[in-house]
Amino acid sequence: MRTPEISVILPTWNRLPLLRRAVDSVLAQTFDDFELVVVDDGSTDGTRDYLEAIEDPRVHPVWLEHHGLTSARSAGLRHAQGEWVAFLDSDDLWLPEKLALQLNSLATHPTCRWSCTGYSFVDADERPLPERSSLLHRPVSGHILESMLKFEFVPSMVTTIVRRSLIQEIGGFDESISICADFDFMLRLATRSEICALPESLALVREHAGRTSAQLPLVDVYVDQERVFRKAAATASSRRIRSLCLHQRAMQLVEQSGALAREGSHRAALAMLIRATRAAPFNRALWRTAAGCAARAMGWK
Repeated sequence: MRTPEISVILPTWNRLPLLRRAVDSVLAQTFDDFELVVVDDGSTDGTRDYLEAIEDPRVHPVWLEHHGLTSARSAGLRHAQGEWVAFLDSDDLWLPEKLALQLNSLATHPTCRWSCTGYSFVDADERPLPERSSLLHRPVSGHILESMLKFEFVPSMVTTIVRRSLIQEIGGFDESISICADFDFMLRLATRSEICALPESLALVREHAGRTSAQLPLVDVYVDQERVFRKAAATASSRRIRSLCLHQRAMQLVEQSGALAREGSHRAALAMLIRATRAAPFNRALWRTAAGCAARAMGWK
């Protein structure tokens, strides 16, 4: 069997109507030398029947018990055969020229081992959401690690193409990180390679009530992000990068503290702020916030 140039990893769980549209958007690509690895994470909604009925030989279903998105992506990577790997979620879509344009651009930028594009938001019925899309940062090429650490620009996973050899170098996804594994994954990509960014909006990200990110408690996101920055600080290649990681780790602890304070858990909030000041001891704003939290915990204000 000939090895495809691109392996597309598409995990899904109980999203059959949306999955159909996602699969169609991959099969409609003008570049057609790919395999589509659809990882069914234990769906119970007829997804298996749909996938088994697809006659296109490029579509390769993988069946799993339900373990979550990151585990499904990792399973897809284990089955990937292409030189390049692209990622798509089952509620999002690609425009037809996405893969072709990215590969053409990567061919002229040999130092770049991964690529991203712009994207736009649409609603559940695929109607554009220009007010949401207008807030997105323009994609940036080159070394983007610092930009990512500052949240100035973070690529969307569904726009990325990555050399499989680079994914193997960084060890794939960290399955111990439950929510922000894609951010951790891309941070590690950014430490190893420049990125080739296309400004064109070549993916559609669907905003809908069933979207995973819409259902997550914010405090859980802060907890996961703090773990990502703590991990990044431990492996930072320079003092500057380590300082940025520790600052952002402290900010996530502050956000956790704020969530606890809003729940009336002032002592727990203060303990979280103390952890933040240890991570970034010279941040005066943290100390002022900690002082106020301490006063509330003691009942002084």
